[in-house]
Amino acid sequence: MKSLKTNSIYEKAELTGLDPSFFKKNRKQFISKLKQYISDLQTDGIIFLKGGEELFKYDNDDDYHYFIQESNFYYLTGVREPGYYAAIIIDEDDPKFSVFVPTPDERTKIFLHFETLEDIEKKYNCSAYELVKMQDEINKLHPSKIYVLNGVNSDSDKKVLSAADFLFTPPYSDLNEKVDNNPLIYECLADSRVYKSDEEIELLKYINQKTVEAHKLTMKNLKNCKIERDAENIFFSSIRFSLYSRNHPYEHICGCGPNASTLHYLDNDCELQQGKLILMDMGGKCAGYVSDVTSTVPINGTFTEKQKNIYNIVLEANLAVRENAKIGVSWLELHKLAEKKILNGLLNLGLLKGDLDEMLNKRVCYYFMPHGLGHLMGIDVHDAGGYLSFTPERSKEKGLDCLRTARVLEKNMILTDEPGIYFIRFLLEKGYNDENVKEFFVKEEIEKYIDEVGGVRIEDDILITEDGCELITTGLPRTTDEIEEWMKQEKK
Repeated sequence: MKSLKTNSIYEKAELTGLDPSFFKKNRKQFISKLKQYISDLQTDGIIFLKGGEELFKYDNDDDYHYFIQESNFYYLTGVREPGYYAAIIIDEDDPKFSVFVPTPDERTKIFLHFETLEDIEKKYNCSAYELVKMQDEINKLHPSKIYVLNGVNSDSDKKVLSAADFLFTPPYSDLNEKVDNNPLIYECLADSRVYKSDEEIELLKYINQKTVEAHKLTMKNLKNCKIERDAENIFFSSIRFSLYSRNHPYEHICGCGPNASTLHYLDNDCELQQGKLILMDMGGKCAGYVSDVTSTVPINGTFTEKQKNIYNIVLEANLAVRENAKIGVSWLELHKLAEKKILNGLLNLGLLKGDLDEMLNKRVCYYFMPHGLGHLMGIDVHDAGGYLSFTPERSKEKGLDCLRTARVLEKNMILTDEPGIYFIRFLLEKGYNDENVKEFFVKEEIEKYIDEVGGVRIEDDILITEDGCELITTGLPRTTDEIEEWMKQEKK
């Protein structure tokens, strides 16, 4: 398998890690946010963080889960090892930090690679101390406040990992009184992650370039695949070769035929069927950052008429979002624009009937696209900052409540643009029997598409720029003609 040559500085970033200056910019941006939103921020205080821990296989000592650093800790420090704590000095010009490192025991020193404190200081451009000395070292800083994270990630509804649970013990018990868990501290960090630095943008573009190459390779080799998982394996092999990744950014979806209508289909264990579509939602990961891309293509390389009809509606919605995404535009309104394109397309095909505006108001599109248009992306696939106390609230309307953000677009945001049409039997039956909307459904026509199409999603990653938006998943065959022409070519 050949990898395209590149001069990117990120070519081996997964192996070497990112330069410490990358994360210094993140810390500076975060502290700037803190000063903007917290009027009484104590600049002689510290930010106290807890890193992620290793996860083991139940009662086994196998490190079953390949360790991935907790995202907020990684964003601010770049540290990739488990079990660390960190303290950041609140200095916007020079936000130095210290890490506190678990002391390796003899068994660890024999069986595993470990680094000295001097190694760690050089690697991350920080001060490093043994974890057992953490309370003493924090006390030496004489912080007036110890700021810790406290909040809930709006994408997962899960509490963020926090050092707030750490209790200082005698003779340092008085430090507990200085702990400040104001929820705005986490919200400022989440908001900081929304706006990508130039370096983050360059890295994300590089990851997307390699993701596109892997999608194209998978498309071209579908003719040799027998099981959905074969397609996943081709993609992941390419990504491992080009980005040196050992893990997915998320569990990949390769759904053939009706399986494509399951939004988070993860089994990938069914036989590929000629004449069916395969929906492939697969991304890359490198140096802690990710991509998220979906292609939907015919197994045999040729769309049927019905498949082409649905695909073209989704593509029209995808392109409409990209054409209208710019600074000052609401993501909620772009979702509604995608819905309008989808409903109008289904009307023209005769799968729906009635007034378009009435269907929009009654949320009919939910029965065909029961997810949001897209999401913020960066370190996490569903990146932090979707809903904060100072951003637009989540809609309570059906379908719109699935949106992962309703923010107004601003420069240097990166989001996914992923409209779709799915023929989900459960949802369609609900629509057929809902007195509020059943008049719009042409059941006999819809039924003709369920088995032949399954589901179609087209997902690209876009960057909001000064002039509009930039597609960073360039080079993927997207029109039906482009896909058919690409899939005719011999594998390489």
